[in-house]
Amino acid sequence: MIDRKWSDGDTVDLNLAMKISLTQWTKNNNSVSVNRGPLTYSLKIGEKYVKAGGTEKWPAWEIHPTTAWNYGLILNDSDLASSFKLVRKAWPADNQPFEANAAPIELRAKAKKIPQWQKDNLGLVGLLQPSPAKSDEPTETVTLIPMGSARLRISSFPTIGTGPDATEWIAPPKGAEPIPASASHCWDSDSVAALSDKLSPKSSNDYSIARFTWWDHRGTTEWVQYDFDQAKNISGSSVYFFDDTGSGGCRIPKSWRLLYKDAGQWKQVSNASEYGRQKDKFNNVIFEPVQTTSLRLEAQLQPDFSAGILEWRIDTNEQ
Repeated sequence: MIDRKWSDGDTVDLNLAMKISLTQWTKNNNSVSVNRGPLTYSLKIGEKYVKAGGTEKWPAWEIHPTTAWNYGLILNDSDLASSFKLVRKAWPADNQPFEANAAPIELRAKAKKIPQWQKDNLGLVGLLQPSPAKSDEPTETVTLIPMGSARLRISSFPTIGTGPDATEWIAPPKGAEPIPASASHCWDSDSVAALSDKLSPKSSNDYSIARFTWWDHRGTTEWVQYDFDQAKNISGSSVYFFDDTGSGGCRIPKSWRLLYKDAGQWKQVSNASEYGRQKDKFNNVIFEPVQTTSLRLEAQLQPDFSAGILEWRIDTNEQ
């Protein structure tokens, strides 16, 4: 408490100690969070905004990393403050410090990449593994920013070690090797690899697995195709369509058909059974066997709607 007589123009300067400290999360495999005073810091990661659905008025966005994120921190346990360098920057002119490139204060730290720390076949990052972790990668300088300025957040870091307690990070298991595929168009956050990842959808609106979509093309004729290393004898196919009625703009196509490449020309398969258009199931079609190196699924999208596929299977004599 200050008890005094005040005059116009008097000021009070308050300097608070802003010590660097760590929070060790023993239940999260001894990972650590970096704090300076009341602020917890995150790795600064480049951000790319990708529209992922919604409407023009209320769009939905995904944020994808554009810079490396799989770092473990190198810490000096005997002198923690020496592990970090404080960098002050100008306050943003628009008074909006809550963006990665606008943070007025940063920490620089030494770190090494952990190459085995990767996204899995669904594009997700799994649980942290035990720290300290081994890494033979070169030492780099990384930037940490206040957590409130980061949209993509790694705020619980593995640490790097070299002693007998350091462990090898285990990479996530790889999914099925996808069939080489291409498409007339694929939305940035989707992938043609999802067509043949051998993950069975729970429903046509299954967001738990990777998907392929033609978003944001609407009402157009689109295609997706498999290209094989050597000719295959194909007599059937099944497709599980993506349909996010109620939350997005993808619907079952108005119609679809199968074509195969013969002597460099695309031809429609002969004597095909009905091309089903059902949600929440595989739509199977059988046809006169063809010998080909490429199979194409051509779809006519519904007016004002796009479409997508969760899984596309083929029936061959080789299976």
